[in-house]
Amino acid sequence: MEDKVIKNLDEYITAHSKNEEKVMSFVEYLYTLLDKYNITNPADVYNKVNISRQLWSTIISNKTNPSLNTCIKIALGIGVNKHECKYLLKKAGYTLASSNKYSLIIRYAIENKIYNINDVNDLLIKYGYQDSLLI
Repeated sequence: MEDKVIKNLDEYITAHSKNEEKVMSFVEYLYTLLDKYNITNPADVYNKVNISRQLWSTIISNKTNPSLNTCIKIALGIGVNKHECKYLLKKAGYTLASSNKYSLIIRYAIENKIYNINDVNDLLIKYGYQDSLLI
């Protein structure tokens, strides 16, 4: 390959690696959010949203990628904003698409600071998503 292509690629990689948020793993970003929201005991999050200690341990040890449902519950448990929720989900390979009513309900809850899992489940039930509850 030409030296010019390699130089351009190196510059490209350097420029796009500057945003720490974008290059963090799911677990690294999760711990960043816990720090930001002054959550010193992760049990405060996983107990609030009905995630077992065993599942939490498996997630933070990178033994499994969390499901969409689990990611949403973690986001609610921490009380993240829309941007943080988007990045947390993206780190696990998910998105909340505008074309999906379920996703819009979850986005609405996050944007309106509805973090109580029972309240979010009530919204899901109201719109016919009984099979997709955050249990």
